[in-house]
Amino acid sequence: MSRPDHPPLPGGDPAARAAEPELRRALDSAFSNAPIGMAVLAPDGVITVCNPAMGDLLGLPHDDLTGRTFFDVTHPDDLAEAQANCGLMQHGETRILRHECRFLRSDGSVVWVSVTTSRVEPTPGNPAHLIMHIEDIDERKALESALTHQARHDPLTGLANRTLLAERLQQAGGNGRHSRPMCLIYLDLNGFKAVNDRYGHATGDQVLTELAHRIRGVVRPHDTAARLGGDEFAVLCVDTEPHHGPLVAARLRTATSQPFEIGGHRIALSAAVGVSTSAHLHPRDGNPEDLLHEADQRMYEAKSAERRSGARR
Repeated sequence: MSRPDHPPLPGGDPAARAAEPELRRALDSAFSNAPIGMAVLAPDGVITVCNPAMGDLLGLPHDDLTGRTFFDVTHPDDLAEAQANCGLMQHGETRILRHECRFLRSDGSVVWVSVTTSRVEPTPGNPAHLIMHIEDIDERKALESALTHQARHDPLTGLANRTLLAERLQQAGGNGRHSRPMCLIYLDLNGFKAVNDRYGHATGDQVLTELAHRIRGVVRPHDTAARLGGDEFAVLCVDTEPHHGPLVAARLRTATSQPFEIGGHRIALSAAVGVSTSAHLHPRDGNPEDLLHEADQRMYEAKSAERRSGARR
């Protein structure tokens, strides 16, 4: 493996000079056998030399990386940050940088890495260069992603939870003046407690899971379907026409009214549904979460009306 010339080691006494070759061999061995990727680069990002671990990380013989740039293996979405960091190092504006990015393997797969870059200043006969330490953090990133998903989704149905729904409301609502047209549908099952009491909570959970599946089939792929807790659900639809909310609400009622075939039981349910739209928000200081409160109120009004209607029959 060819390497750039090493700068002279400090110390002018004969013993130090005699020990220098052995120290060189130790440094070369440490570089070659390091368990993480290591590379020496020119200030412009061209790889001068890298170790076998770097090649293993990218699925390439490490010598094949010599002469290529660090940017050649960087994911396109992370390229701008990588180039900006290299510019800082190239002009000596900083000596050490740490960042996380994605590398592209030879088979097209992606690996998350933690990159620490150090700038080594020039010495007589040795130009400035960069030393990179690259650590595979794919497992940590996968765990972080899983934890983030768990924190924002209902564990039973896989739908968004109240936290994620609130985030999506804020994103769509902007600062009030520049909010996107949207509607929110609030759904509450009628008689669900009786299902749990008669058939058990396991059956009740299957009903909720099946209902979540039906809700997904009714809404658009980019709409947010959420379980708020118990037997209460909500759907946020963004970039909608005024008629869209009542249309989705009608479809949800139809989906809920179809019997649930669970464990040999045929379970009939219905739902009270409330709809609110961004037209209900104050144009300047309206809080997008007010949509949830408004839809909740309209759902309870619908439920009360259904009870009064049933009592008159």
